Amino acid sequence: MTQVDFGNILFAGRCNLRCPHCIGHQVDPALNRDNLDLFPLRNLDRFVALLRRNRVRQVTFTGTNTDPQLYRHEARLIRRLRAQLPGVQISLHTNGQLALRRMHIVNLYDRVAVSIPAHEPDIYQKMTGSRRVPDLAAIVAAARIPVKVSCLLTPHNEDQIVPFLDRCREAGVRRVALRQLYGDRRRIDVLPGLAPARTYRNNPVYDYHGLEVTCWRFEVTTSTALNLFADGTISDAYLLTAARSATRPASPVEHAAAVRV
Repeated sequence: MTQVDFGNILFAGRCNLRCPHCIGHQVDPALNRDNLDLFPLRNLDRFVALLRRNRVRQVTFTGTNTDPQLYRHEARLIRRLRAQLPGVQISLHTNGQLALRRMHIVNLYDRVAVSIPAHEPDIYQKMTGSRRVPDLAAIVAAARIPVKVSCLLTPHNEDQIVPFLDRCREAGVRRVALRQLYGDRRRIDVLPGLAPARTYRNNPVYDYHGLEVTCWRFEVTTSTALNLFADGTISDAYLLTAARSATRPASPVEHAAAVRV
């Protein structure tokens, strides 16, 4: 197996948003087995062993069809991973709906990415099903860890990229990832007239008035990952849509056969 950039612990279950472009609609439905009240997670020990074997230094809590902050044992799992994977950076990728209420837990991570597609309630509602836009400035002010913003690009918000980035800068954010929809092969000129400062994993990175902006296209990225899905399946496919669940209940050893290591 090639060098693994990071590990993903994926949660599934009921969500507090209704995003029409949620990746959970595209992955194998069997992978989305509710694990929001489960501890320890299915196949966690095998996953941790593979992270150690591959010397993975970053682990992210994220979701396929829900938000990881809805996981009822969030702090407990962080503490367990700190003990099992000393020195490994643990990150959170959240929609931010619970961030302020659970800031005491957010600050247990090493960094957090907040997924916000728009600052305007009308656009935000079209992309998430809710008008409750997270208070990004308040999140940044309360966080004792670096806060990054992740923004999915669709026709609803593509013409608002520059003002969106300006609002992120005003809130104190220093890094933003603009993500094109999986399967969208258009070339979106996100910052006209500005040349990339560098590339990361085959994606352009811009310096926009001190704000680091990465334009992410899943189809071209060269990132590598090890994923623990909610049903216990372990996959090294970077694209979550490429993973397939086990077709029957399996032991940790059988589950590991799905990993090309």
